[in-house]
Amino acid sequence: MGFAIVDDYDAPVSLPSLLVAGTLGACWGAVLPGLIARFAVVWPEGDAHAPAWRRSCPHCGADRPRWWLASGKCPSCGRAPVPGRWLLVPVTALVCGVPAAAVGPAAVVPAVLLLAALAVPLAAVDLLVLRLPDPLVGVLFGGGLALLALAGDGRALLRAVVAAAACGAGYGLLALVLRGQIGFGDVKLGAALGLYLGWFGWPAVVAGVVLAPVVNLPLVIGLLVSGRTDRRSAAPFGPAMLAAALAAVTFVALR
Repeated sequence: MGFAIVDDYDAPVSLPSLLVAGTLGACWGAVLPGLIARFAVVWPEGDAHAPAWRRSCPHCGADRPRWWLASGKCPSCGRAPVPGRWLLVPVTALVCGVPAAAVGPAAVVPAVLLLAALAVPLAAVDLLVLRLPDPLVGVLFGGGLALLALAGDGRALLRAVVAAAACGAGYGLLALVLRGQIGFGDVKLGAALGLYLGWFGWPAVVAGVVLAPVVNLPLVIGLLVSGRTDRRSAAPFGPAMLAAALAAVTFVALR
């Protein structure tokens, strides 16, 4: 029996979807440490504006030249300066399982799973080095466009493309106005997230955009308190954008 295409997402939470998506998410989380390490390119050595924690291993304090990423581990102590499986497996299972369960057995589930699966490494890399890798964002956009097209709802697909263009233009304008606070990577991510949010309707687009700075506030406060950033340093905005988009999709799917 194939998936049903639905235009309104008022179905109850699907327990099978939660179990299947959560299991897939856990398996994906098990391979994420290596992927995150290879994309977490450190700041160039000697950059006066780079905080010390981005230029050295968090475990032994050794300098982190770019070539250490060939192995994904610190060349001095051999430890990986990225979250381990003990954290990534349950987090990725939760991030994948909850939105999929909210959407239920619909044709759009594969696209939602792609969004959730890529949200974790994108957020992790942005937190580590203030970078949203183009390959991951490209897969998020291109893969999402293909999967949404396969879902078979032409009206929703058109709305998704329009929303992607609108979000990209909006974040681009913000990047010009708030120089240094929003980067070009955030603009590209905003366009990709607009694609998914647009599929679920304009309320989801508005919710995803409005929630992002709200979610970002406690993150910035936490980074300031922990000393991982200061008032002169830029703070990552990608994790908040991703969390807000997933929350908006989940909320709209449950209403």
